[in-house]
This record gives sequence, C-alpha cells and structure tokens, in this order.
Amino acid sequence: MAEKKEAPFPLSLEAPVPEIYMPRLQLFVRLLLGALVALYINYSPVPPLVLSVNQVNLSLVFYYAFHLFWWWYYRKYGANIIMFRLGGWIDILGAFIGALSDPFMIPPMILLFLIAALGNGIQHGLYFFVESMIGSLILAGAVLVIHCRILGDWPPYHLYFYVFLIVVGVSYAYLLVRRIEMMRGEAVRISEHDSLTGMRNRRSFLKAAQYLLLLNERSNISLVLMFADLDNFKTVNDQFGHEMGDKVLRHFSDMARSSFRKSDILARYGGDEFVMLLTNTSPEAAQSAARRLQGEFGAWAKENGLQTGVSFGLAAISKGKNNLDDLLRQADAALYEAKPKEDLKGF
Repeated sequence: MAEKKEAPFPLSLEAPVPEIYMPRLQLFVRLLLGALVALYINYSPVPPLVLSVNQVNLSLVFYYAFHLFWWWYYRKYGANIIMFRLGGWIDILGAFIGALSDPFMIPPMILLFLIAALGNGIQHGLYFFVESMIGSLILAGAVLVIHCRILGDWPPYHLYFYVFLIVVGVSYAYLLVRRIEMMRGEAVRISEHDSLTGMRNRRSFLKAAQYLLLLNERSNISLVLMFADLDNFKTVNDQFGHEMGDKVLRHFSDMARSSFRKSDILARYGGDEFVMLLTNTSPEAAQSAARRLQGEFGAWAKENGLQTGVSFGLAAISKGKNNLDDLLRQADAALYEAKPKEDLKGF
C-alpha cells in the first residue's frame, strides 16, 4: 500500500477539528454566496461601480477554485490552522470585491462582511471571530468611503444608522460567542478531567491518543504508551481509609505532572490506574522517567508509613498505522509482568 502523503504545512501548525465545525455546511454556504454575488452583478440594471463584470466573474472563479481546493485539502489532510485563517480571509476579500463593485449607495453586498465574520467566528472559535470582525469592519468602512468618493455624494441619513446597527449587531454577537466559548470551555474541562486528581479522564485520553496516532501515520513523532498502577493500593484504603487513598492518588498525580512534560498526555484511567502517552520520546527515555518517578513516589510513601509504590508497563509505538486497543493491551500486559508478585495475589 502506498504511504499517505504528508501535509505541505508543518505539523506543529495543525489543529484538531473543532467540535462545532461543519465543513459541508460551510462549503455549501460559501458556494451559495458566490453564486448569489454572480447573479447580482451579472443581472444588475446598473454597471458595477469599480470592477467590470468580467473582472468580478474572474474573482469569483478564483473564490470557487480556492474553496474547492480547501475542501480537497481538508478531506485529504484534515484540519489546519493556516488553512482555516486563509479561508476566512478569502471570504472577507470576496465580500470586499462584491461590496466594492455594488453600484448602489447602500450596497446590499456589504452584508457579506457580516456573514463572513459570524460564520467563521462561530465555526472556528472566538479568536477567528475577533480577527474576522476587525478585518470586516475595516474593509466595510473602506467600501463606504470609496462609494461616496466615486458617486460624489454624501451617504443618505439612514445609511449611518444602517452601519451603526451592523456594528452593534456584530459586537453583540462577539459578546455572545465569547460567553458561549467560556461556557463550552468550562463544560469541556469538567467532562474531560478527573475531579479528584485534575488529570484527564479516560474519555479525554482516548480522544487525544487517537489524534496523535493519526499524526503518527504521517510523521515519526516517537510515541510511547505507558500504563502505571499503584501497588497495594487496596491495602492503603483498608488500613488508613479512603481519605488517605485519595491523598495518595492526588500526590501521585502531582508527581507525574512534575516528572513529565506538558506535551505528554497524562490521564487517570480508572481507580488507581494511570496512563501516559509520551511524545517525541524513545522507549529508553520513557523507561528512565518511569524509574525516576517510581523511586520518588516510593520514597514519599515510605516517609509517610505507606506500603505502596507504583509499577509501569511500556509499549513503544511504531511509525504508521496503529490500533489503540492493541497498544493498551500491550502496555497492560507489560504492567502485569512488572507488578510485584505479592500484589498480583489480589488480582
């Protein structure tokens, strides 16, 4: 089988697809708006103001070609921040050409700026909304100034309020999107993090791991999967109570976060089991980090009179396509082999 081609942009700039992202709907709306602009300009009873009909049509051909290329790119390589931003700016420039060529003092095509700002902002998040909003307001203002200069007349009275209401509407939409983003972020944080340790939970880990495995199909990012399990943890709960057990889990989580990098994916898999997906790490380096954490946690437990420790099982991830369930079973088997024999009696 032929190896899948790498994306022409750096992987560090790639981003997971936003959960709200609806690429088919976005493509449909873009093509629909392009068709409406073509109908409006080609059948207008008044010639275009700045560009000729042929020039506007040529611009629309470029607009269609870009977004069809974007759709092909997205289907082949997935989401990419550069392409998201470029697509948004192509929309804004398309709105600028459409509104600039609109021959009327109050150009209906100026509403394309509003659609571009709202559409890209809601699809891609608050950062894209702010960027699209600023670009749209600047270019929409430029369009109105150019219209006034070419037509040689001041805007009619109601146009000032027309523009003002659009600005108020966009600003209000920004506040709403900002609030929704904050609420969504908090909801995601609660749903994807373990309330006791603050680590990712199993659902969040599996989602992040699947994405990294997809990246691994196109690039060698040296992934290592590691399972960790606290030794004799049931004994700690039985002798000292669940409050002490919770303290042990929290302390191990803090030590693990300090031992590994922010780029590594750490999660509480369930009970006293933890899972780590280490990026750009060799199996030897991962094993060394595991031994160091094992020693530090064991020393802390001994100082506190706790007969517990931690065991690790590692699974190196080869370049290419990998099955996450198989990797988890491999790491779990390695963990079983590493467990102290007396601890296995409770299995």
